[in-house]
Amino acid sequence: MEWFLKNIDFVLGLTTTHLWVSLIPLVLGSLLAVVLAKFIPRKLVASTNGLLSAVYAVPSLALFVTLPVLIGTSYLGPTNVIIALTIYVIASMFFSARDAFSQVPESANFIARAQGLNRWQHFIHVELPLAIPGLVAGFRVAAASTVSMASIGAVVGVRNLGYLFLDGFQRKIAEEVTAGLLAIFVIAIALDLLIWLIGRALTPWARKRAVSV
Repeated sequence: MEWFLKNIDFVLGLTTTHLWVSLIPLVLGSLLAVVLAKFIPRKLVASTNGLLSAVYAVPSLALFVTLPVLIGTSYLGPTNVIIALTIYVIASMFFSARDAFSQVPESANFIARAQGLNRWQHFIHVELPLAIPGLVAGFRVAAASTVSMASIGAVVGVRNLGYLFLDGFQRKIAEEVTAGLLAIFVIAIALDLLIWLIGRALTPWARKRAVSV
């Protein structure tokens, strides 16, 4: 606790970096995953599933180091970390999004088609709202894993909360390592609660159904 109080400004600065390195991939990856899951041609679904499953199995540090070779970014810095985390979020959210859309009742789709809604109107006004619970569940999982994996970015030059692990171990300062662990834990819990609250706000009908039951 004494170490944290003496270095609180330093920890807050690392926390800010950790947040944006986590949130940018989380938002971009989730949006891309939802679009991909909904509009990918049926004949490409199986190959996409296999590719994303293989990508998700690749260790994050290996992907951080491999990306510069593939796309020409610098080995050090946030760019390849953000791209790599975005890829992981896409791989995670793709399967959650497909499950969420598959759970939309066929009766709702039938009524939408009967009312003459075009594809985009059907997606925005029917499928997306009804898929929100499943999307939120997948988003919470992706958020937790992204906040955790972002700490590995400290190995490739991103000074976020993961830096506290490296520096604490090297200098044998247990309080520094503990501060990093607790900060990441707090961020993960706070982000999970925020996502849950947003999901709850976006699905008022679910609360009404629960009350009526």
